[in-house]
Amino acid sequence: MVERAEPFVDRVAAAPAPASARRARAEQAWRWALGEALLFPVVALFTLGLVGALPDELLSDSWLVILGGQEIIHHELPAHDTLTIWEHGREWVDQQWLGQLFFYGLYALGGVKVVLLAHSAAVASAFVGAIAAARWRGGSVRSVCWIALPTVYILTWASGNARAQTLALPLFVAVVWLLIRDARSESRRIFLVFPLLVLWGNVHGSALVGALFVGLYGVTYGFERRRESLRSWLPRTALLCIGPLACLFASPYATSLPGYYAHIVANPGFREFVTEWKPTSLSIQTAPFYALAFAGVWILGRRGDRLTRFEKLLLFVTLLMAVQTIRNVIWFALAALILIPTPLDAALKPNTAAMRYSFLNRALVLISVMAALVAVVGVVVKPSPWLTRSYPAGALTAVDRAAARAPGVRVFANEQYGDWLLLNRPELRGRLAFDIRFELLSKKQFETLVNARRRVQGWRQTLAPFGLFVLKKGPDTRLAAALLRDPGTRALYRGGGAIVISQPVPGR
Repeated sequence: MVERAEPFVDRVAAAPAPASARRARAEQAWRWALGEALLFPVVALFTLGLVGALPDELLSDSWLVILGGQEIIHHELPAHDTLTIWEHGREWVDQQWLGQLFFYGLYALGGVKVVLLAHSAAVASAFVGAIAAARWRGGSVRSVCWIALPTVYILTWASGNARAQTLALPLFVAVVWLLIRDARSESRRIFLVFPLLVLWGNVHGSALVGALFVGLYGVTYGFERRRESLRSWLPRTALLCIGPLACLFASPYATSLPGYYAHIVANPGFREFVTEWKPTSLSIQTAPFYALAFAGVWILGRRGDRLTRFEKLLLFVTLLMAVQTIRNVIWFALAALILIPTPLDAALKPNTAAMRYSFLNRALVLISVMAALVAVVGVVVKPSPWLTRSYPAGALTAVDRAAARAPGVRVFANEQYGDWLLLNRPELRGRLAFDIRFELLSKKQFETLVNARRRVQGWRQTLAPFGLFVLKKGPDTRLAAALLRDPGTRALYRGGGAIVISQPVPGR
């Protein structure tokens, strides 16, 4: 018995050392990276474009999402507007409250720079997640690269606005991945879509998109099993169809959300006056979208058998949404990146000469990682004024001087500057004409605003109560010129794209 016993010391010596285990994992990761070498430059290119354009991604919605979080912290969840003149007293369903709290927390932690870096991280995670889902579905590195290239351009301009919707992008990818995974191999993991939808529903209104696709999957699931016994599929189908609606209303604004969503989706003023709500017409900017759409239709026509019924439906619906509204292009781009590579592989001839050179693979991986790191570090060390160059401090100084000379002066500001002014000058609360929350304006108020900018139908009467204007060079240049022709009106500041003007107010 004793002779056959294994010595304890030998067993200990035979166990792999922690350093050896770490080395083995590192080697495994390196081999994986070399196998995905072509994808590294694509991700690096996307990262460079994203972080390099950060100053241009700080827009009116960015300031609103920070201001909204500040309002919640200092004044609890809003119910009615108290920030502006035209929207005063109007019901404010702050559906994005959780996203606003998140971004305001980042702003309090490290200012605008941290907010923009978090925005970039969320967009990049959605892009990388979509690539990972495409590879999981069996798409080759070559096909994923082909689809990723136009997607890089589309995502760069479609996500070029740091706002609450940014947080919805990785949620969309996660929900779609769960749905297409379940369509191929039924699992209880599908029920993870419900907590994701609850989170999404308190972050951004695009949760309607996620709820729509979960419901469509439920319908597809039931349709494909309609000939089986009801007990085997009906409960799951009912839960997938009804559950998303319940998730949308798991919010502090539950009773107000039906009217809110109806107003947002069916508001004719948005499609008429707001660019991102207009149909996606062909232009240089949207050309990659149309190229991806036509390529997708061609590929599906040839090898649509490589997709499930739900995956085809997902592509068709996202494409239809994208054609109808510019802001929906991003959902189609992410869905196409996930789904199209697999049928593309079937449509293309096999590539037997793909990336066999280990030296080139190593160079691609290392150079791409270094370029992405240098770009991110370069932004981190940049001074904050580089990020806020479109919001000049001189404009705030001019506003302060005008407000000191005329206490209580009312301000008419371009929507790009409205929430920026309210965040940096809280004393302007209730004295600003309007801000970027166009959903709070009635159609008549919308028309009044457009007519004032176009200088038609009593525009001087509309602007007469305002003694201070913060306008944007370009869209407001002609309005500024018209105002400055009036006696007593003068420019207080020009720079950084901003024009600050004061005018005498009758009766003051």
